[in-house]
Amino acid sequence: MTKSESSESTQRCTLDMRFARGGVWAGVEDLVGRAYGELRDRGADAIIDRHAYELHFVLRAHRQAIPLAYASLTDTASGLEKTRNYPLDRAYRIVHGLIDFLIAWRREIETETELVVVALCPDAAQHLSQRFLVELARRGPNAGIRVEHGTTSAQTLPPVDTSAAEAVIASGPAHLLDMDVIEAHHPALIAHHLRRGDETAAARVALRALCLYNHLGFYHEAGSFADRVMAHLDTLAGDDQEARWNYVGNLFQGLVMTGRLDAARALVEDATAPRLTRPDLRAKMHYLMGMVHLRYAAQKDVDQAERHLLAARQAIALAQEVLGAADHAFYSVFIDNGLAFLRVRQGRPQEAIDLCTSGLELLSRALSEDAHRLHRSVLHYNTAQVHAMLGNLEEALRFYDLSIEMDPYYSEYHNESGNLLLRAGRLEGAIARYSEAVRYSAPYPEVFHNIGVCMARMGAFEQASAAFDRSLELDPNQVDVLLMRAEVLESLGASDRQLQDLDAALLLDPNRPEARVNRAVLLFDRQEYVRALADMDRAIEMLPMEPDLYISRSEVHRAMGFEALMAQDIEAASHLRAA
Repeated sequence: MTKSESSESTQRCTLDMRFARGGVWAGVEDLVGRAYGELRDRGADAIIDRHAYELHFVLRAHRQAIPLAYASLTDTASGLEKTRNYPLDRAYRIVHGLIDFLIAWRREIETETELVVVALCPDAAQHLSQRFLVELARRGPNAGIRVEHGTTSAQTLPPVDTSAAEAVIASGPAHLLDMDVIEAHHPALIAHHLRRGDETAAARVALRALCLYNHLGFYHEAGSFADRVMAHLDTLAGDDQEARWNYVGNLFQGLVMTGRLDAARALVEDATAPRLTRPDLRAKMHYLMGMVHLRYAAQKDVDQAERHLLAARQAIALAQEVLGAADHAFYSVFIDNGLAFLRVRQGRPQEAIDLCTSGLELLSRALSEDAHRLHRSVLHYNTAQVHAMLGNLEEALRFYDLSIEMDPYYSEYHNESGNLLLRAGRLEGAIARYSEAVRYSAPYPEVFHNIGVCMARMGAFEQASAAFDRSLELDPNQVDVLLMRAEVLESLGASDRQLQDLDAALLLDPNRPEARVNRAVLLFDRQEYVRALADMDRAIEMLPMEPDLYISRSEVHRAMGFEALMAQDIEAASHLRAA
């Protein structure tokens, strides 16, 4: 539901944020769709093209008109080909891109009218829509957008309209296999079945929605369906081992990514392991449990991870009769890739490289050139990471380039290889890689931070400041970036802004001695001795064995006329240096 009201100075846009009505982008889709329509009508194609990635995934009704210009293999792969899930922050990048899009829209239409976005039932929104509201409230005022939370309760809003769902159901059970239908209608379908008291049918739709959201990388939304599905898992899966494992794998992903690791482990170990006899499925199960101990658990257990990964290896070796030759080769390499990750953790990097290399050779022999390109790019990437860890820069870059050759639009490959070039002092090359990383992704703060570091090392302080500005616009709570921008601002002679950054950094993390010292120096130069002394006192509390800090504080004491304290500091520094 979108409702607009206007006055001379404000325009109000009311959004129904209920996840149970509109799914992951409830309310958000309405507002962004309005902006898209106005910009399209004005011929503002450059803005639309710049934000095509996030618009493609959010505006379902316009998806065919907004193709992905830079689709990575993660974007296009499905089924067995999708061997890499989206990182959790990819969805947050979409949120950042949507906010950028709305800001660009308001500036393009050149209006002085304030847009007041009234969010109804924000507590009934899911994670990403709630995050969107928070970010819009933070950044929107710069473009004349203000967010208000409406007082209307979910009980007073119209119930979910299920008429379209009834038509879908009437078309036959095949609608459950059509992910476009599930994406468009799952809220109404679930509401329809619940009104009829059919919990199992509602769980069946919820399962499909969970799988869809996992595929799209919207993990909190996927996890929101987990309890409903788990309550009916035995009915949904029956005696079909493969179906059970597919359902459990999706449930596991949703549970883990929303912080419910214990429930995920119990689902695999207690509700699933006793029911799996097929060796290929047990191999997948052991691989997953290996990753629990290696990646997900708060306390990593390398020994347990190795036990599960070796069990996965043994099980997949027994599965040759169940799987075709190509699938058997793929799964064997997939499991060995997990084992390679373990070997790195065990301090055995050459074994990790050998596993990745032999895996690539097996895939080349067993598969066609176009099969499992995503997995091959990941193997190159993993090899690059191990070489980088060993300090083999050129080999690491070579394997990054092989990854990029297979998956040219995966932003992280460009960003991470740029980091290698930055560490090697090859700054122009690093900037080129970072520029590609920016081009191929919705915005994320890390890459702009990296550009800022690179520009600062090149002495391009204005460009460095602009890059840090952009990083902090996306995430203002980055202490390190605030401190780096403060250094750049010092080089630019912008002491007032430098002090603001130091204040902001210390507000976020009061226990940063370098920030205390830097602010003390700045305050000392401004003759604000009391504040400078307080910072030096705190820095010495944190680093009491650092003689230079006592010398610096002695200068503050001298300026304040505290000669005895100055002498004590000088003596303390002398003792520490002699020790």
